[in-house]
Amino acid sequence: MRVPIPSTLAAVSALVVAPSVAWASLDFNSFPVFASFGLGLLTSAAAFTGLRIKNRPSNLNGTGYVDVQNRLEALDVHSIVSVTDENARIVDVNQRFIDTFGYELDELVGNETSLIYPESERQQFSKIRSKLTSGESWTGELKLQAKCGRPIWTQTTIFPLFSDDGRHVSSISVRTDITAIKQAQSEQDMRSTLQMLRDEVYVFDAETLRYSYMNKAAMVRAGWTEAEYRGKTPEDAIEGYDRQEFFERAKPLVAGEKQQLTYVIEVDGSSLEINLQHVTTKEGRRQFVAFANDISERLAHEQAKVDFISTVSHELRSPLTSIKGGLGLVLSGATGELSDKSRSLLEIAHRNSDRLVLIINDILDLEKIASGNKQLDITLVDLATLVKDAAAANDAFCAHYNIKIRLVETDQPCLVECDANQVFQILNNLLSNAAKFSNPGDEVVVSLATDGPDTLISVRDYGVGIPMEAQATIFDRFTQVAGQDRKAKGGTGLGLNIVKVIAEHHGGTVTFESAQGAGTTFIVRLPTQASVDSAAIRKADALDAAQ
Repeated sequence: MRVPIPSTLAAVSALVVAPSVAWASLDFNSFPVFASFGLGLLTSAAAFTGLRIKNRPSNLNGTGYVDVQNRLEALDVHSIVSVTDENARIVDVNQRFIDTFGYELDELVGNETSLIYPESERQQFSKIRSKLTSGESWTGELKLQAKCGRPIWTQTTIFPLFSDDGRHVSSISVRTDITAIKQAQSEQDMRSTLQMLRDEVYVFDAETLRYSYMNKAAMVRAGWTEAEYRGKTPEDAIEGYDRQEFFERAKPLVAGEKQQLTYVIEVDGSSLEINLQHVTTKEGRRQFVAFANDISERLAHEQAKVDFISTVSHELRSPLTSIKGGLGLVLSGATGELSDKSRSLLEIAHRNSDRLVLIINDILDLEKIASGNKQLDITLVDLATLVKDAAAANDAFCAHYNIKIRLVETDQPCLVECDANQVFQILNNLLSNAAKFSNPGDEVVVSLATDGPDTLISVRDYGVGIPMEAQATIFDRFTQVAGQDRKAKGGTGLGLNIVKVIAEHHGGTVTFESAQGAGTTFIVRLPTQASVDSAAIRKADALDAAQ
């Protein structure tokens, strides 16, 4: 039952004049924090009160009482005060408590103080209760939580109160909000961390593009000091910088359609990969945050690797084609009859030469797409017809695995601006992949749908699925997941990588959902209307994906 107390100030005042209640037997002079005001202003007043009670004066003269009242008023105005009973239930709070935590008085009174403790601090709450019950006060930093969930850091001192017979009857908590100090420390720590990053970090205004922060790596590239970069813009650092092009590129961020953008720009002969984000500060100021990573060396190494693979592939294709043709002639009987053993060995060699030629052709296709030498032939294509053609082309292959193809939402035309041959290759790769890893008698479902400005192609199978540990690398080159009969299915390990590169070359994406034993759905998202700049903007990303 709540003790009717007019206010927290009155409750604390009562400690001064009520001889029936005494502080725990603590030597407050041993606590340095009680010796000064400032952050300890509030605890100092409480300590003064405790000392007066400990000395048990028979009465207070007028001057002494006024002095105590002044101290307690300072306590009530400048700090967050609460009074709890022996069960840690809130009895009363001052107005600053209500203002800080956002609760109404009726929501607080009768509830346990743990109401303002976040889940992560509940164990600390129990430790503090144990210490108070044993007769000790508690002082330290506490992370608490407002009604809205906002974290509130406080410097807290809690005093236990005991009755004459030694029972713990109440506690008074005196808190100072130090959230702003904590935030300032956090911001300073973050700045120190950013300064040590090898990547360049830029923060600039979303309207004027004026820099408000650069880390050390960014200042080194620009050749500016901290005093010099403030007020400057990217136009001052990058020759030929196009402000309008930047704003156009950043539109999806400003509109909230995307959380971040990644693209590559050339600056003074270096290739910088930019990760751009749009943020709003607590003061309402809109800013861009850009992380720049110099990938010139990485791209050079990867290009050298691509060039090497491409050269080897070109050099191997001609002799392999001759070998394959020669083996085919021998198997056809052009050189005479073959023994069963010879025929078996030659058939194995012929199948392997087929596989090698397929790998080489896939590598060369990837190299062409990634390098931009294989340009998109954008025309207005009816995807419904293209899907039907792809299904017909793969019908015999699927029949080999006893799989049927079912088409959904392909009765009506679905017009998309794309390269028909490359999108056909996407469908071919996904359909053959689905057939190989389905169970005999299953079906593969291909469907079309629209989603705003995009068209979705979905290819679903009900087969073995992709193990969780393999999903992160499923689009990498030469990836073949170890598992049920996968080697016997054949393949180069390049099919899904080609699908990804072609989709991204169109300005689209490819994603998948899979559960082991329940099948996989691949979803290709293509812009319904091709962007003139899409290929150029994503050329570097396509190169990175292919590599």
